[in-house]
Formats: sequence, C-alpha cells, structure tokens
Amino acid sequence: MDTDGHLLDPGDWSETVAEEMARRDDVELCDLRWWLIRFVRDHYRKYGMPPLMRVAVKAMRRDCGAEDASSKTLYRLFPDGPISEACRYAGLPRPESCI
Repeated sequence: MDTDGHLLDPGDWSETVAEEMARRDDVELCDLRWWLIRFVRDHYRKYGMPPLMRVAVKAMRRDCGAEDASSKTLYRLFPDGPISEACRYAGLPRPESCI
C-alpha cells in the first residue's frame, strides 16, 4: 500500500482485501458501501477514471432506489471523501481530483 492506503498494484484487489482494509479502519462494508465500491470499480473499468460525485448520486437513485440519494448520503457512507475512499477500498488509484 502507498502512504494514503491505496494498493500499489490494483491487480492485488479482491473483496477479501477490501474487507480486511475496512476491518483495519473499523469500517463495516454495508450493502450501500459495497454498491459504491462496485460502482466505482465498474465506472473505472469502463472509462479509465472514477465517477464524478453527481454521476454516483444519479446512479444511486437509479440502482438503489434511494430517494435520499445525495452527496450528503455518500458522505455519510465515507466521511473522508466518498469517491476517494470508495476508490481506496476498490483497489483503485487515488483520484487525481483528490490530490
């Protein structure tokens, strides 16, 4: 892992690795957190970059039926930065916009 806690080799990622990272951080990966992690991974695979917050919010409304889907909802999941933290747990590099 690098100094920010991101995997040095994204190929080392697995859900087991994400669970261990969360355990070390004392974070429970609930269904909604897993949804965001998987959404970020899928978006990165398709577009080569993590999604913007508004893209994640729109997808959350669509995929999860979350009427209260908003950036506030995402920040409740990962208070230190929803997209950045989801990238970390997803085994992806730190988003450039977060540097």
